[in-house]
Amino acid sequence: MKHIISFLILTALLTGCSLFDNNEEPKKKEFDLKSLEVLSATDRFGWDLFKTVNSDADPGENVVISSLSVAQALGMTTNGAAGETLDQMLAVMDFGDVTTMNEAFKNIREVLHSADSKVEIEVANSVWYKESLPAKKSFSETVKEYYEAAFRGVDFSDKVGANELVNGWVNEKTRGKIPEIIDEISDQQYMFLVNAVYFLGKWQFQFQESATKDGSFKLSDGSTVQVPMMNQEQDLHYYADEELRAVKLPYGNGSFYMIVALPSGEASVNDLVNNMTSEKWASILENMNEQSIGLFMPRFEVECKYLMNDPLITMGMELPFSEFDADFSNMIDAPVFIAKSITKPISKWMKKVLKLLQPQVWG
Repeated sequence: MKHIISFLILTALLTGCSLFDNNEEPKKKEFDLKSLEVLSATDRFGWDLFKTVNSDADPGENVVISSLSVAQALGMTTNGAAGETLDQMLAVMDFGDVTTMNEAFKNIREVLHSADSKVEIEVANSVWYKESLPAKKSFSETVKEYYEAAFRGVDFSDKVGANELVNGWVNEKTRGKIPEIIDEISDQQYMFLVNAVYFLGKWQFQFQESATKDGSFKLSDGSTVQVPMMNQEQDLHYYADEELRAVKLPYGNGSFYMIVALPSGEASVNDLVNNMTSEKWASILENMNEQSIGLFMPRFEVECKYLMNDPLITMGMELPFSEFDADFSNMIDAPVFIAKSITKPISKWMKKVLKLLQPQVWG
């Protein structure tokens, strides 16, 4: 009997009135060379994935993904792949060899967790497998060591109890913002690999409540709606050319920041996305200059849920999703393949903080 793997990717990015403030400065870690290379590859992978997902979106639909969260979940799974399946996964992600990828992701999480005491961030991983079919020891030890993953055997025949276990972990790691990610368990279910990213960032330059006024917001179809518009005048890093305008909004001590980009002239958001590359994005960041900016931003909340199978297959990752040809023999000596890759990001902007939540489930 074929067994299936499911991936769950959850991201919560929240900007709001509740404040996180920790005066205890953590001991900072630094990115090593391998991590910088993998981060660069994650940027390339992320833009390719974002453009693929966006191309399938309905007109006017909001699209939110977390390339870091998807990459972490794929990184864990890659350790179970072998043969041409492994080759395809490494080629699409462009992370180099498996050892380099694992060491880099471990360092990346350590750096992110220690970067800023005024930002709350958690990158959490877990693996839930059918207890009657234990995974190979080498696979379990690797994901525990390099991804700090909780690794637990579950009785999937008790579907209610298994659902409660996985969803309970997700609910805890997303601070209650995503209480449920799976609603059913197949009789062929072998494993759930879950990544959850929680980010709560306090704006370095906060928007004042008294300055929030209703204003016009242009939609992708050219129409406008009235929305609560936050605004401030501040010295910020800014970039503009004939294609777009972009501004950098720092959190906390400035280690984390958001880049907000708008198309210029008659160009659409889709034009901006389709013409973007990781190299062009890097050039925009490098060429920003500080200047006084009148900034107007709406308050909003976006929640999305995508099945990532088709986008990843389109990018060249066919074998991992093939019922007959997938090779995960470094995970288990049984025929398994990826049946579902689900990502569920939530993004909420408010006047003082930004929160990001993204759970990712693969299986």
